[in-house]
Amino acid sequence: MKGQFAAISYSLYVELKYLMIRFWTILLAFVVVDILVFSQVNEHLLLVTSMPQYIFSGIVSFIIIRKSFSFCLKLGATRKAYLLTMTCVFALFAIVMSLINVVIMSSIKVINSLNLMNIKLYYASDFIFHDPTVTVHFLTDAVFIFFITAASCLLGSIVYKFGQTGGMITGAVLILLFTIPVTKEPVIHFIKSFSNGSLLLTFGTMVIASFLFFLINWLFLKKASPVHQA
Repeated sequence: MKGQFAAISYSLYVELKYLMIRFWTILLAFVVVDILVFSQVNEHLLLVTSMPQYIFSGIVSFIIIRKSFSFCLKLGATRKAYLLTMTCVFALFAIVMSLINVVIMSSIKVINSLNLMNIKLYYASDFIFHDPTVTVHFLTDAVFIFFITAASCLLGSIVYKFGQTGGMITGAVLILLFTIPVTKEPVIHFIKSFSNGSLLLTFGTMVIASFLFFLINWLFLKKASPVHQA
């Protein structure tokens, strides 16, 4: 099991490292260009890096599970080893992504305080909590990224098992759940509870839900073919 864990971890690490380097390089390039442009017109630059992180994380986890699962099975890995490793790797991925974001935003904030730039910085937590600390910024992004990757991996497993038709049906069901009052209202209530309820309870609920999503993957991948459905 240890050998499989190491092999799968390395495979995912190589893939994620390459994609993360590309993502942050492109994002920072856009930030630099925006700073240069806005400095010329003497306007405030609104900088929010959390949302690009979330979109990137969802896309990456969806793609990777479809690519790496087949590859790892062909190399002799078991499904249990793959799912356990994938859960641990994406938990670490969420922590690293959030940490990088905090470091970059904090660095920009320090430079901004020297009146060298005119930038307004926002994290996702700024729109949820009142006057959040750096720790809350870090935890919010880490938990959100972990939740998004877990949900995206689950969708990727469904598409892997049942093909594009299964993915479209799942997407239609999700859209329906977010439009009918019976299911929409509890979701809205949960989102509103972020700013009013216990931070530990809210984040704890999301982390538990994320682990459940990864666990549910087992239902779709335990008998899945090494070749995903078209």
